[in-house]
Amino acid sequence: MRTWIYVAADERSTKLGYLRAGAVVDRAELPAGTDGCAGGWYRIAPRGYVCVGKGASLALEHQVVAAAVRGPRRGAPVPYHYVMSGSRPPHLYFRLPTVEDQRRVEGSTLDVHIARAAVAPSSLPLDPVPAFLLAGRDLPKPYGAEEKLHFSVHTGRAKESSAFGLITTFEWTNRRFGLTTELDLIPLDRTRPARLSAMRGVVIKDLDAEGAEVPASASDAASTASASSSAAAPAAASTPASAASPAASAGSPAPAAAPPADTAGFSIAEPPADELPPPPPGTDPRPDPALKGAPAFVRVHGTSRQRPSASGRALVDAGVAPFRSGWVLTGRTRGGVKGLLETTEGSWLAGDHLVIAELRKDPQGFARDGKKWIDISIRRQMLVAYEGTRPVFATLISSGRSGMADPEETDATVRGSFYIHAKHVSTTMDGDDEASEAAFDLRDVPYTQYFHGGYALHGAYWHDEFGKARSHGCINLAPADAAWLFEWTEPAVPPEWHGALNTEGGGTLVYVHG
Repeated sequence: MRTWIYVAADERSTKLGYLRAGAVVDRAELPAGTDGCAGGWYRIAPRGYVCVGKGASLALEHQVVAAAVRGPRRGAPVPYHYVMSGSRPPHLYFRLPTVEDQRRVEGSTLDVHIARAAVAPSSLPLDPVPAFLLAGRDLPKPYGAEEKLHFSVHTGRAKESSAFGLITTFEWTNRRFGLTTELDLIPLDRTRPARLSAMRGVVIKDLDAEGAEVPASASDAASTASASSSAAAPAAASTPASAASPAASAGSPAPAAAPPADTAGFSIAEPPADELPPPPPGTDPRPDPALKGAPAFVRVHGTSRQRPSASGRALVDAGVAPFRSGWVLTGRTRGGVKGLLETTEGSWLAGDHLVIAELRKDPQGFARDGKKWIDISIRRQMLVAYEGTRPVFATLISSGRSGMADPEETDATVRGSFYIHAKHVSTTMDGDDEASEAAFDLRDVPYTQYFHGGYALHGAYWHDEFGKARSHGCINLAPADAAWLFEWTEPAVPPEWHGALNTEGGGTLVYVHG
C-alpha cells in the first residue's frame, strides 16, 4: 500500500515519506539512475526519488490508479467517509456481484435484510458506479496489501466490529455499496455511518501581523492544485503500482506546499488588545495577568453568557454559551477567577464553568526562539498550539484513560518533551494501539502524528467525549481539530503524499505534562 520516497536515488538512503496506492504525482522526464531499481529512479514533486517497479508505475492507466477513483480529501475534517460494521460484518467483494451472487454469498434472508435496511436513509454521498467496475473487472490488490483467499466473487467477511474509510459509494442492484481504501467492495446496509464529533477548537488571530488572515479552505487549495497539475503535465501515480509521468520540465520539480487547514466552523478569537475599553461597573480593579490571553472552553451545559448593556453600566443576559465552545480571556474579572470572566468577544462567562489554559513557555526554548510547539495538559484535557509565546489554536482532547498513572503499566499518556517524527494522512493502528478502542478494528485513523513510539496525536471518528480522558494512550482529537493541527505542524506532508517522516530533527515539539 506504500511506495517509499527516498532522499536520493538509492534504497539505502533516508526515507522522506511515501505515496499511497492510487496517488498521482509529477516526476522528472528521465530517470536519475537504475542502481538497485530496474525500472529507474525518478525524482518527484516536490522532492525525493521513487523506484518504478512493483510499487510504482509510469502508466496512468494502471489498474490500481483506475480502481482507486480518488484520493483523500486533505484539510477536510476527515480524509474519507467512514462506516462501522453492523452486527454481522459485511462480505468483501472484489467485483460487482449480481443479485444471484449476493443471495448465494449472504444467504436466503438477504431480501428481508435489504427491505429492513432500505427504511433508514443514508447520509453518505452517492456517486456513479466506477467505470472500472462496470467493465466487469476484478478489483486489484495494491503492492504490499494482504492477499486473501478468493472465493467466487468475494474474499470472506470483514473482521468483527470493523471500521472502514470509503473512497466512493454508489448504487448497484438497488443496493448501496462502498469502495474501501484497501480496494474492497462492501454492502453499506451491513454498516452504519460514523457519527463525527461537531467539536471544534478556537483559532486565535494575530492582530499584530500585518494582513494576517485565517487560512483559506483546504478544499479551495486542493481544487487549485488539481487544475494546475493537470494543466502542467501528466503526473506520477503511486499504485500498487504507482504511476509516474513526465513533468513539464526535466529539471527538479518545484516545491509544493501542504494545503492549509479548513477553518470552516471554527470559532475565530482575537487576543486581548493592549488597551482595553472601559470596563462595566463592578469589574475588579486589576486584571489577572495569568488569565490575559488564555484560551478557555465551556465545560457545563447551559452556561449563561452576559454582555454589557447599551449604557455600559450593567451586564445583561445574552443567551447561552454553547457546551465546549472556545473563548479567549482578557484577564478582567468580577469576583476573581471563580466569578465572571471577560472574553475578547465581549461576553462575560462564569469562571467555574470554564476549563482555562495555563499559558506557559516550553522547556526546550522553542517559545523564546519563536518556533511552533504544542502544549498538552493531561489534567485540563486541553491542547494549545503556540508560535513562540503566542497561542494560535486551542482545543479539548481525550488523553490516556489512566490519567497521571505510569504509562509503562497502564493506559496513561506518556509525559515529557518530544518531537513529531512521522505524519500520516491516515493509517491503521494494530495490536494494542488505538485499534482496540471500543473493540473496533479501525482503518484509516485520520491525521495521525507520532511523537514517541506508538503515541500519536490523531483524529477520532468513533467517539465524541473530548474533554475527558478515554484513549489507550494516544491524544484523541475531534476530526476537524486533527485536520487543522496536521496542516500546521512539521514535517509538512506535500499534497499528493500520504505520509512524511522527520529526517532532520525539525518536527514540531510536543510537550505533555500534568
